[in-house]
Amino acid sequence: MSGINPKKLNTSTTAFVTALVVNFGLLLVEVGAFIVLKQKLWRIYSPRTVLPPPHKRAPELPRGPWKWIHALLISPPEDIIQKNGLDAYMFLRFIKLLMVIFLVFTFTTFLVIVPANALHIDSEFRGLDRISWSNITEPKDQVRFAAHVIVVYLLTAFVLYLMRREMLHFTHMRHQFLISKSHSELVQARTVLISPVPDELAHEADLRMFASFVPGGIDKVWTYRDTGTLNDLFEKRQEACEKLEVAEAALLKSTTLAWRKRGELFRKTRSRKLTDEEHSNKEKELTIPPASRELLDELVAPNMRPKHKTGFLGLFGRRVDTIDYFKAEISRLNKEIKDNREHLSKGKFLGSVFMRCNLQLGAHVLAQCLSYHEPLKMYNKWMEAHPKDIVWRNLDDGALEMKSRYLISWLATAGLTFVWAFPVGFIGTLSNLSDLCDKVHWLGWICEASSFTRGLIEGVLPPLLLAIMFSLLPFILRGLAWYECIPRYSLISVSVYRRYYIFLLIHGFLIVTLSSGITNAIEGVIKNPTETVQELSSQLPGASVFFLTYMVTQGLAGAGSALVQLVPLMLHFMRKWFQGRTPRQAYDVTFKMPSADFGVILPRLSLLATIAFAYSVLSPLINLLALISYGMFYLAWKFLLMQVFDQPDEKETGGMYFPMAINNLFVGLYIEQICLTCLLFLKVKQAGVTAVIEAVFMMILIILTACAQVLIHNSFDSLSHYLPMSLATKKMTKRYTKAGQQTDDDDGEIDFFSRYRIRSVRRRIKTTRKLIDGRLGQLEAEVDEARRRKDVEQTQGLNARGVRIEDSRAEATAVAARTPNPFSRKVSTDSKKPKSSSEKQRPVLDAAAPALEDSDSDEDDHAFDHPSTYVHQAWIWLPKDPLGLSEVLVNELKAAGVEASDVGAVMDEKGVVEVTRNPPDEDWSGGHDS
Repeated sequence: MSGINPKKLNTSTTAFVTALVVNFGLLLVEVGAFIVLKQKLWRIYSPRTVLPPPHKRAPELPRGPWKWIHALLISPPEDIIQKNGLDAYMFLRFIKLLMVIFLVFTFTTFLVIVPANALHIDSEFRGLDRISWSNITEPKDQVRFAAHVIVVYLLTAFVLYLMRREMLHFTHMRHQFLISKSHSELVQARTVLISPVPDELAHEADLRMFASFVPGGIDKVWTYRDTGTLNDLFEKRQEACEKLEVAEAALLKSTTLAWRKRGELFRKTRSRKLTDEEHSNKEKELTIPPASRELLDELVAPNMRPKHKTGFLGLFGRRVDTIDYFKAEISRLNKEIKDNREHLSKGKFLGSVFMRCNLQLGAHVLAQCLSYHEPLKMYNKWMEAHPKDIVWRNLDDGALEMKSRYLISWLATAGLTFVWAFPVGFIGTLSNLSDLCDKVHWLGWICEASSFTRGLIEGVLPPLLLAIMFSLLPFILRGLAWYECIPRYSLISVSVYRRYYIFLLIHGFLIVTLSSGITNAIEGVIKNPTETVQELSSQLPGASVFFLTYMVTQGLAGAGSALVQLVPLMLHFMRKWFQGRTPRQAYDVTFKMPSADFGVILPRLSLLATIAFAYSVLSPLINLLALISYGMFYLAWKFLLMQVFDQPDEKETGGMYFPMAINNLFVGLYIEQICLTCLLFLKVKQAGVTAVIEAVFMMILIILTACAQVLIHNSFDSLSHYLPMSLATKKMTKRYTKAGQQTDDDDGEIDFFSRYRIRSVRRRIKTTRKLIDGRLGQLEAEVDEARRRKDVEQTQGLNARGVRIEDSRAEATAVAARTPNPFSRKVSTDSKKPKSSSEKQRPVLDAAAPALEDSDSDEDDHAFDHPSTYVHQAWIWLPKDPLGLSEVLVNELKAAGVEASDVGAVMDEKGVVEVTRNPPDEDWSGGHDS
């Protein structure tokens, strides 16, 4: 943006009207395309109605061209919480808040500011400038600026009121979300990540003693330790599995295409030979032979199998058969990883601890306490830690290194913000090369080039390069946030939000404003320094027309583009053609829905609000455009969040983007007030004391706004992050529940922290333990008795009750698996294996396995251990081909010690892979055509 010259592009009413017409026409085209494509491409425009499990599917909207709008608007936005979490709901709530703000802004400024700027004033300005701040130039009209000051006071008070009201609503919804049954039962709801922990607390017993004050006590402790070479082995195996899967799928595709080619050749040959009736009944299709290794080698010669070089990036080294190489490599890594896990010793403590409390409120108490008596010890505590959200590489750094990385990361962000202006400025000059080629001799070839070439360089190249640069920016900022040692991916996105908004504020607003105001005044200042004040006062609001056009572009064309999803539409078919080679890639294309990155989307919407606040009084028309823009955004994003997007649970922050977005609104208020203050001081020469008094009132408003921000921050900061203890009382419970609902019922969600609920939980724990211990003890006694009587009884292998000992052990396993864990969410393990490669149902656990090791809570127990210490090898997922050769390859892999399966994936005769479920080594909860 900073490379665009607003003086050249958008400094006239004609340019604004042209932009309005063009963008409105583009909006009509985009909405028309959406209405047509919506009926045909459900995978792009309504995947939530089909792809998720039945209980998470969204209701289908009416199929008419316009009926869906009414159905979408009247649908309760609270449904989004159940489908996509609180982040999505508060994002939509933020857009709705801006709609209300700019509705009042539009009504007030059009009623007061527009008449004050335009009525009974004789000036040379016409068009948009007629209703703007710049239209008041005569000294006798300076008193009209009092209307601006009064309106700013009223609108600021209104915005502050809405901010406080929305923060109250946010804290209520966040508390309700956190203590809801669906969330409070998750592992992350009761887990606190603490870092850096001193070595004297490196053992679980010490940590339990340290946290003995926590209400409800500690359920489990994970200490993050150095696992030596195990992490490297694990990552190598992950990479090898991916490459082997690609190679196996490529081999199956080659055999399928070779058989199809052979069949076509056979049919052509037979059609030439069948010249009379006696041959007409003979076989016209090749008979599929039994699947075997010989058939595979016959269709694809050994020299045609996938191969690669073992050196750096596959460019150097000896050339090997990819399948044989990685099959042996995975088999070797499986053995090494198993051996390392069996002999895994406690490595060096790396300073990070995960503590899971028995009670959710206990976790929030632990996270808020002052933990250690020395500086830079245990000062970082993160709530809501999800196992899939952990950046393991960022957990092994010391306190000083984390502090230094934080400083370096933000210094690099500041440096990037400064340096970014140079390439953007260079790109901006490309649109002016025709003017420069006369003055710069080495650019003379541009003047001599054809008009088409000049138009390509000046008209197409600059916006293309700008679009590429700004599309790369979020990735660069994400890398800087990762370098900061942030231990969670969701918090990295929050950090990107802060950096991205600062970047857009500087390059997308301040630089454009200064370049259009001060730059225009430079020539006049040099010629006549005494007129500096007057020149600046008339030029500073000069960027308003540019921002009016920018608001039109974003609100009309931008919202329409989000609705039609042109880029996701193109990427979907590109991925289907180029990335659907393996079942996992086909699963991503078929089942995975897109998700919104609020760390990138919210800064853009916040920038529009900042611009609108800054020019809300200087150019009132921007309020109407902002209202239209956010109305379009609300319609588009409500549709996307209800019908298209699926937000991953591990990225959920519980709405923590919302307080940052509210703070961004304060930035807009400050810019508006500071700008008016400066402009009023610049009017002192013309208006005298009146302008001084008005400017002083604006300075007072700045102070009042700052006080309001401090008050709101201090009032809601802790409430936004933690659960209050008042939720444990019945009195507060009744305020959060519907009238007549029982609050002390065992199935209630709010009263989870009451002493009656705690007692109930403790009783269930004791009962469960006694049940398990008694049942296992009884079974062990029966097994021992059976062994003693084995030589005496006639029926060998039977126990005292007449059942096999192995079955008795299996029963013990089943009892342990059926016993509920009142504090843990039931999560499947990767150790589940199917009985055969062709089995289509989810396999069950091996009955002979130890009960405590292979129960459904195994993965829960390993939730915050490094994946290298417990995650099993990812199965090599192959598609079933028409010849049945996938079963041959699966059996070969299993014989080599590599887990594999061909469940849920099919390859047709053209080599196209289709899937009906997720990878078979993961639980399938249903979806699509299940």
